[in-house]
Amino acid sequence: MNELPTKVKVLLSAYGCEPNKGSEGGVGWNWALQLSKGAEVYVVTRKARRASVTAYLEEHGLENPEFIYVELPEWTLRFKKGTVGMNIYYMFWQVAAWWKCRGLVDELGVNLAHHVSFMSLTRGSFVPFLGVKSVIGPIGGLQTVPQAARPVMKSKVMESIRTLAVRFFRFNPVGLLTAWKADLLVMANGANQKVMPAAIRKKAVTGLQIGTPVIEARVFPPVDGEIVFHWSGRFVDHKGLELLVRAVAWLKTNELESYKRVRVIVSGSGPLEDYYRKMITTLGVNEVFEFLGWVSLDEMNAIWDRSHCFIFTSLRETTGMALQEAMMRAVAPIVIDNGGPGEMVTDESGVKVSGVNFEDLVANLAKAMVRLVEDPRLGAKMGGMARERALKFYSWDAVGAQMLELYDDLLTGKSPQLK
Repeated sequence: MNELPTKVKVLLSAYGCEPNKGSEGGVGWNWALQLSKGAEVYVVTRKARRASVTAYLEEHGLENPEFIYVELPEWTLRFKKGTVGMNIYYMFWQVAAWWKCRGLVDELGVNLAHHVSFMSLTRGSFVPFLGVKSVIGPIGGLQTVPQAARPVMKSKVMESIRTLAVRFFRFNPVGLLTAWKADLLVMANGANQKVMPAAIRKKAVTGLQIGTPVIEARVFPPVDGEIVFHWSGRFVDHKGLELLVRAVAWLKTNELESYKRVRVIVSGSGPLEDYYRKMITTLGVNEVFEFLGWVSLDEMNAIWDRSHCFIFTSLRETTGMALQEAMMRAVAPIVIDNGGPGEMVTDESGVKVSGVNFEDLVANLAKAMVRLVEDPRLGAKMGGMARERALKFYSWDAVGAQMLELYDDLLTGKSPQLK
């Protein structure tokens, strides 16, 4: 990657940032590494990350990015429990980070500040208040569960409150002030932009996701036996495993020959595991499902090698790291047509499922499975197209290069656009 025409010194706010981690920690860390290929990067993160970050930088001889550590007093950690406690802690951490960084901007010669973690705009960010050009994103967290899928939600009151909070984002003072002050908002998908006031949408670009590592495609498995569908994630309602369970039951009733060829491998765990297991027993589809719990990397690789298709039923997802990995491995995905997955997957690279009501949604998911059981070579073709999309748009190299181009547009007075 070539150095940008405009020399960039960027202060990167990455509350979650740690090598060899998944989720938010891995997101912040990979943004730091990618952006350091074309800019001088100063990462603001928690002091708790220092040991692992320092070890990695020393092992790999890296001087860029550099790290600035901010931490609240140790006694505050006892209150950092649960979602509410974590959000309060995060808010005060941002205040502390702003206090420390406001003087470093001039000292370090920073000309751009960028917030990458947490991805949710509803929590706000301190970076637009540092007196330099600012970027927020990729932004997620503003998707809502489709109406047809709401029967699977167990905490209907809390989900309704969350949905209202998203739809009335313009009345969220923390998130809205951040959005107004920022110079550029990078939206992961169109759902995030729809809730923004028109004036804010004018300074936003849409479609830049977080990245995924480049990994080898798996060899397409034999098709003369069972057709393996893989599902992976936490057993919580909005991940939508119930849809898959009911779709398999629909197959048993309506497409028995396809049902006999279906095998579903489930990797993951969570609070609703007993609920799903009882449902599978009640519906009489135990013979189809194989529960493996959380698995090691080698075990996951073995699952991918067996898989003809990946089923991603998450109902309000910004990206979906498991989805990105499936696409990178050339495993055809079936996704709920909502949020990020609905925009990441095309008709050529997978199957997108929707429905006018719950029964219709379940039936359409089952019919998508039938389609790949009856024509598994179609799944092979879709998997190849999915990998092409992943390499072009969703690898860390690809998203890093796109973000650096946005930096240059912003600093040279151009209208930032995704190429």
